[in-house]
Amino acid sequence: MRIGLLGGTFNPIHNGHLQIAEEVQKKLSLDRLLFIPSGDPPHKKREQIPSAEHRLEMTRLALFPYPHFEVCDIEVKRPGKSYSIQTVTELKRLYPSEKLFFIIGTDAFFDLPTWREAERLLTLCDFAILSRPGHPFSRLPDLPLLRSIDRNALMELDRGGESVYTFRIGPEASLHFIRIAPIAVSASEIRKRLKKREETKNLLPESVSSYIIKNKLYQEDKDF
Repeated sequence: MRIGLLGGTFNPIHNGHLQIAEEVQKKLSLDRLLFIPSGDPPHKKREQIPSAEHRLEMTRLALFPYPHFEVCDIEVKRPGKSYSIQTVTELKRLYPSEKLFFIIGTDAFFDLPTWREAERLLTLCDFAILSRPGHPFSRLPDLPLLRSIDRNALMELDRGGESVYTFRIGPEASLHFIRIAPIAVSASEIRKRLKKREETKNLLPESVSSYIIKNKLYQEDKDF
């Protein structure tokens, strides 16, 4: 079985996340896709995000109509800060016979050298690296860990000539560079709209929008 891992703060989860998940699922023929809300993310200031319980519940609600998507609370349950190396190691124990795909955008992937045990993380599972505006694939060989990657193949992805390029980096791990349609939705813009009581129709699943209203999240006078 092929399982995708999509982590994030999901602050809040929105239609763009779901669009990305559907596109990656099709391009990599994933059987399941786990959404993994962060508990205490090491790269975020805690005051910027609602409680993990709120974000977990919003994710559950958003995924209800999608039979191949499910929420994973592995990081929410872990005390203290969570690191990707911990999450992937634990999931490999839970799914020893499955193929895992760590889904990440090029913007975040450029920061990979700063992550805990980055080199070992790259050997534990496949990575699905998604296009992001302003962060072209062709710059990735500038990273010390990726100097052997074919820059010309990545430039072809940037130009739109190809949609997927796979590069094997070890006996059990590969990098899958995937060009996806640009996402017009951003969580930061949604939060601004919610604080100003502006319209968010077509940006959020209806169930998530209702949950936010019911629990008075993202209000101007009370963020969380």
